[in-house]
Amino acid sequence: MCEAVQLCAKLTSKTQKLLETSDQVSKSDDSPVTVADYAAQAVVSYVLEQKYPDVALLAEEDAKALRGGSKEAEGLLEKITEITNDCVFGDDVSEYLSREEVARLIDRGNHEGGSESTFFVLDPIDGTKGFINQRQYAIALGLCEKGKVVGGVLGCPNMPMTKIPEDVDALETEKPGVIFAAYENFGCKYAAMDAKEPLGKDSFIATSDQFVKFGKDGARYMESWGDSIVADHAFTNALSEKVGITRKALRIDSQAKYGSLSRGDAHIYLRFPPKTYREKVWDHAAGAIIVSESGGVISDAAGVPLEFGKGRFLDINGGIVASSTPELHEQLLKAIADLR
Repeated sequence: MCEAVQLCAKLTSKTQKLLETSDQVSKSDDSPVTVADYAAQAVVSYVLEQKYPDVALLAEEDAKALRGGSKEAEGLLEKITEITNDCVFGDDVSEYLSREEVARLIDRGNHEGGSESTFFVLDPIDGTKGFINQRQYAIALGLCEKGKVVGGVLGCPNMPMTKIPEDVDALETEKPGVIFAAYENFGCKYAAMDAKEPLGKDSFIATSDQFVKFGKDGARYMESWGDSIVADHAFTNALSEKVGITRKALRIDSQAKYGSLSRGDAHIYLRFPPKTYREKVWDHAAGAIIVSESGGVISDAAGVPLEFGKGRFLDINGGIVASSTPELHEQLLKAIADLR
């Protein structure tokens, strides 16, 4: 899993600054899908199929729009194929994926999930607005067994390796980025994105801050960037005032927030989308186990653990709350209930 994410990070880092408006189409939730999004899914799908051919893949994208028959669709698929081959094979011209093969690799992500099978769950570029605007984004790859997330790798190609400074309200971009990896009952580690042994001697143990409390200079919360439809800044401001948070909110795109929480950069992640918004499993699977295996807690706003075995969507009540300690989590859930 780490190998797939690291290879994908090379692709996304290389193409991030080359994105053009013509390479984007619009989705119903108004977040852009880029050439890099499709190519990233194809690359991860290829690596996983080579190593784990019997394990299905549930992923965000499908190739339906690329098979439309128009010149625009054909040109888009050709560009995706070129980037995918360059990433996977480099200068080796003895192997080459055709456009049809790349489309098939993307469509491997059409698995419907559920509670009876084992499957990977992938968001090839989580936080595409951050990706386009040179902010934070994540390559999020989880492993589910019978509806439970048992493993996760989170690649954050723009995240600094050093702790977030106290006086900033947004995370700066710094290469080569950070990779987080967790497995059930084995904890969580992190390393530089280009580490040769991301789970070995090149890694650090990720441990959420277990000593922080509410109050002056205490707990700090994270939420999605200001232009995100899942960020209810008015409610999070009211909540922070109620529990006594005095520090400025840290705004970070994508599941990079889960990585920051896991190593103690911040202590709370708050996500309150509108009632009409349906959460997807790929937006939280990898991040959820990164948090829990670092000592943190994640649930919906009613305190119910996230359930990843009901298909491609999550059924949640009121939002998602992740905290560095059970104590913080309990206090936040009570405050949320009181405010509502």
